[in-house]
Amino acid sequence: MDTPQGNPVYLGDELGATGYRLAGAESFVISSDHELEARLESALAHASLVLLGAAVAQRLPAERLQSLLRGTRPLVTVVPDFSSHAVPPDLSGWLRGQLGMNP
Repeated sequence: MDTPQGNPVYLGDELGATGYRLAGAESFVISSDHELEARLESALAHASLVLLGAAVAQRLPAERLQSLLRGTRPLVTVVPDFSSHAVPPDLSGWLRGQLGMNP
């Protein structure tokens, strides 16, 4: 399988999309679940890195999100939204739990 070599892709809110666009990422404001699935599939096919705004990530089924975050091609990560109160999942806490390091 070839490694995707395209620009990073951001899927999220308008303010975040503007910032990531200025940083060189392809950026898309997601307004519907149908658009989310279409843009996500496209990003997974060609991007080297996929950045999901926290509110967009919350719209994905938990199993699908975990599968995306565990993958390595392309790398997928959740970033904070600038215009909402959605926060990324506690990945470090999850990792500590998986390693048996939580009290």
